[in-house]
Amino acid sequence: MTPTAVSTLYGVFRTGGLRMALPLEELREVIVRPAEFSPLPTAGVGLLGAVNLRHIVIPVLDPCLLAGQPSAAETGEVIIIVSSEGRLFGLLADAIEGSTHVAADALLAVRIGGGVPALFSHTFERADDRAVVALLDAATIVDTPAIPVVADPAQQPGTPAPVTASGAAQAQEPRRTLLMFECGGTGLSIDVTHVHSVVPDLELHSSPLDGPICRGVAHLDGHAVPVIDPITLLGLGLQPGTETYRGVVVSMPQGLITLTATDVTDITTVPADDILPIPKLPSPDHALLAGLLTTDDRQYLVLDGQALRENAELAAFGALNLRLDSQASPADPPPGDTDAAGRDEHRVIPSVRKFLTYSIGVEAATPLEQIDEILPYPSHHLSLDEAPLIGMFTHRRTTIPLINLPVLLGRPHTPDPGTDRVLLVTVAAGTTAGLVVPELHAIEQSVWEESATTTNDLLQRRLIGMGTPEDNRLVPHFDLIAIATEHLGGHLVRAGERGSAYAGQRGTRDSATSVMS
Repeated sequence: MTPTAVSTLYGVFRTGGLRMALPLEELREVIVRPAEFSPLPTAGVGLLGAVNLRHIVIPVLDPCLLAGQPSAAETGEVIIIVSSEGRLFGLLADAIEGSTHVAADALLAVRIGGGVPALFSHTFERADDRAVVALLDAATIVDTPAIPVVADPAQQPGTPAPVTASGAAQAQEPRRTLLMFECGGTGLSIDVTHVHSVVPDLELHSSPLDGPICRGVAHLDGHAVPVIDPITLLGLGLQPGTETYRGVVVSMPQGLITLTATDVTDITTVPADDILPIPKLPSPDHALLAGLLTTDDRQYLVLDGQALRENAELAAFGALNLRLDSQASPADPPPGDTDAAGRDEHRVIPSVRKFLTYSIGVEAATPLEQIDEILPYPSHHLSLDEAPLIGMFTHRRTTIPLINLPVLLGRPHTPDPGTDRVLLVTVAAGTTAGLVVPELHAIEQSVWEESATTTNDLLQRRLIGMGTPEDNRLVPHFDLIAIATEHLGGHLVRAGERGSAYAGQRGTRDSATSVMS
């Protein structure tokens, strides 16, 4: 493995308007914020007070105040217990956002002038949402003047690594970092790599998804996320009712699910060998468990995060993360079309996909995954008088046929180089087509779709439900790959032949620059 291929696992959290991270080995555990902090007789910048955690008094800091930002005291809901060089302190945070692997060459070193100690040493871009994350330097924080810290009783600084009889240091045994939580009287845990975030105060809302394992939905980041009872899921009965639930949000292949918990107790790193296999019994569901972990005070069933992701029923729940502003549920018919579900040719199905909406004289929608790139209208192109094939241009060392999409669909349109855009789609292996559209609208998420077979008639195309029920906004679906393949197959072959000669005459200079990828 090359040095650039080495990656480190970081725990990411949000506080105020900042996203921060710590190496997972420094993130000891996460606890719910108490109603008030105990005062300490010091006035360090960012010091909020202290919490008593299992008879250890731990100072709690507000990282926003440390960074010179407005305090997060009003929004902070959890406390992250950090262990660095044998010293403990707490950081107030709004939410834990899971963990992420970051390659060494993806870390960007930060230097702050003027001799001021830097609270963060590097930054990186989180892959899933491109958020900028600051990597905190815990050692700098604990060395900041007037910041109190306490000794970590679980660490003995300076203790040498164990050695073998030959005098060589023993290799460290594999270890796993787990989030520990309670479900009534049952202890559960899951690898933090599968945890998206933790909800300290989970509010349940009823929905059409309610069933044997689904307790309703939770409103998270503008979406309705299915809430799953892990005790029922494992075949252990029903989780006891309580006035307050915590939520353990788990990342699925598509979307999220939330596991109900009565308490989230710890994040701990254990030797992998401490997780013992369990016999194949009728209950609990052995397929969803990685083993059993025994700690000093109790036993925990260890959920198999990968098995959860591969479970078909849970994956289906994860795909049903509906936008709250749509107020539509998977069981709702399209607004204004209450009998649509009963028509074979226009059966309504739930849909949570991203679409690009644009104008072709009427509003249209295409699945975003079909669009390779969006370009301005090319300033230089070879004009052709074979409507709707109107020309060719080069982009990224490729000759691309230019197709007037409104004309192809029977609507007159004269391209305006100042406002028109070109949608690049891959029609076949090695063949890219550029479809001209008069105007882009937005990238939006659907709520439902009609499943009727697409026809060539614009008015008969199946519809996509978007927006809110009050808008009753129905947008026709356009499969641009199918349209280009069906209608322009012969044109694309001839364009490719001519394009080779054109590229040889004009060189390989790109004639358009990307405005969205």
